[in-house]
Amino acid sequence: MSPATMDHRTAVWGAVASSVAAILLSTFLHSSFAIPSLYSDIASFWGRGWVAAGRVPYSSPGTFLEYPPMSGLFLYAARVLGGEFAGAAGGLYAGYYDSFSALSLVAAAVMGWSTWRLAKALGVQLNPVYFFLPSMIIYGVYNFDLFDALFVVLCLQFFVEKRPGWSALFLGLAIATKGIAVVLLPVLLLELAGGRAKGKYLAVSLAVAGATLVPIAIFNFGFFGQFVSFFANWGLEDAWYIWIFGNPFSHAAKFFGYAVMGLLLLRVYTLKMPLVPRSFLALTAYLLGTYIYAPQFNVTLIPLLAVMVVSTPALYFFDVFNALIIITWFTVPATPTGGPTYAWTLPQAMALLRSGCLALLGLSVAGGTGHSLVKWLASALGRGGPPWTSRRPPTRQSRPHLYWISRTREPARTGYAGRTQTT
Repeated sequence: MSPATMDHRTAVWGAVASSVAAILLSTFLHSSFAIPSLYSDIASFWGRGWVAAGRVPYSSPGTFLEYPPMSGLFLYAARVLGGEFAGAAGGLYAGYYDSFSALSLVAAAVMGWSTWRLAKALGVQLNPVYFFLPSMIIYGVYNFDLFDALFVVLCLQFFVEKRPGWSALFLGLAIATKGIAVVLLPVLLLELAGGRAKGKYLAVSLAVAGATLVPIAIFNFGFFGQFVSFFANWGLEDAWYIWIFGNPFSHAAKFFGYAVMGLLLLRVYTLKMPLVPRSFLALTAYLLGTYIYAPQFNVTLIPLLAVMVVSTPALYFFDVFNALIIITWFTVPATPTGGPTYAWTLPQAMALLRSGCLALLGLSVAGGTGHSLVKWLASALGRGGPPWTSRRPPTRQSRPHLYWISRTREPARTGYAGRTQTT
């Protein structure tokens, strides 16, 4: 066996083992065996009678679930499997929780493998230690974000491996799991050359996501009205600008967030940089603008961080503050005029610090590809034009630690946005 083969095997097993180990630890921390056990949405869902009764989500107004269909599928699969193994697990809830944890372990293993494949295709060395970031452990078996992260990294892996059909399929599944991945669609379309390739990718990804909605539209069309009403009435959750507006139910705050998100995404989409950093920045733009930035959303960022091997200290503060949101959440009692979603509380202080660190992290990633915020502002102010019209590519002289993503070992490819990029 050649040394190169041994290195590849070590890398892939390291990625799979570390991601699975993190989820095993997460499984324990949220289980009844941990004293005290950490809160998780998965446990909270059991309190909805229709989940415990094994009813199909979205099938009636009484089985409403505020997540896209793929999330409901994972929840229902855990309940069905849990019913089959309830006796061996020690009860119906234990079977449900163990089944969801088992699905999460499979997702973690495949995510570790896919992250390794993505790194290999880019010609970079994956660091599996990133799978042990606090957010992976605290929020791994918590909600549906691990499955979202799996679909996102599979989408990027197949795209870099020049299999856009599979990439579009997994992007559609990611959108149908949490919806956040929709901001990656323009990033990927911009990488493709020619209207036909772009049209196929767009059609496949939207068709896959849309297909998951068809059964709901047929059997319970009223779900869509419930979904819109639910989020229209939901207030700010862990958004940094609660400290500006004070009231988590402020409509002005939501519009402010939309404006921030739109401006940041516009800038990201007009940047010339490699695929993985731009994907990370698109997700960052969404998180800095959305009025619901639940801490489990960070799980989707972890595979991208592992591939980029970002070394700025802001990363560690960012993730620790994110983990502290749920750890401090129940220290603040909920009242009609207060609670953990209000400013001047410990959870929202953690959320504010987290968002600040995420902004620094985004600037570090952008700077690593030659896009300096200081130089960008100086250039914009100097020429008097709109800042987003600057599309100057990075140079070797200006590259910091992430420029390597655009310089890999395989021959250059063409057909992606008409420019040369290696994979």
